[in-house]
Amino acid sequence: MRISIHSIGPAGRLLALAATVLLGACSGQAPLEQASGGNGLSTTVQTDTTATLPTEACGLLTPGEVASLTGRPVQQQAQGDACRFVEADQPASPDAVVMVSFRPAAAFQIAQAGNDLKRSISPVSGLGHEAYYDDSHGDLYVQLPTRTLVISMPRRVKSYSRERIAPELGRLAIARLAVRR
Repeated sequence: MRISIHSIGPAGRLLALAATVLLGACSGQAPLEQASGGNGLSTTVQTDTTATLPTEACGLLTPGEVASLTGRPVQQQAQGDACRFVEADQPASPDAVVMVSFRPAAAFQIAQAGNDLKRSISPVSGLGHEAYYDDSHGDLYVQLPTRTLVISMPRRVKSYSRERIAPELGRLAIARLAVRR
């Protein structure tokens, strides 16, 4: 059975458009929460030590900066178009200490909608761009002109506050983006 977009009517087309926007926002092969590790499930991550790091996402933070703020020695790894920082003594771990990625612009609207629903999402100031922090998943969303910068801290750790560190990592990343322009 084939269904034409024209045969489903205005309400159906609107629903199809909304689904397309949501699917586009989650283009990292998983929903935003899952892509950042926020679902609590671990998957095996293939580490290719010969791969070159994605130039943009991996150029925004250094292992030294992440280690300094989290108090954990980390190693930088590429994972698709994202950049992961894993504990240096556990390079094969599927759990990232920090993950940096760019998402479509629609990802910011999804985070913003979560704030409107009064979930655990709070505005973050001082980044030069509109930003939200999602404490449930440890994700900082920063609205850029054509996309969304996401800095994820998926694991809760008692020795530091994700809510305090994520904006600091965001400031460093935004400063590097500004220099590149």
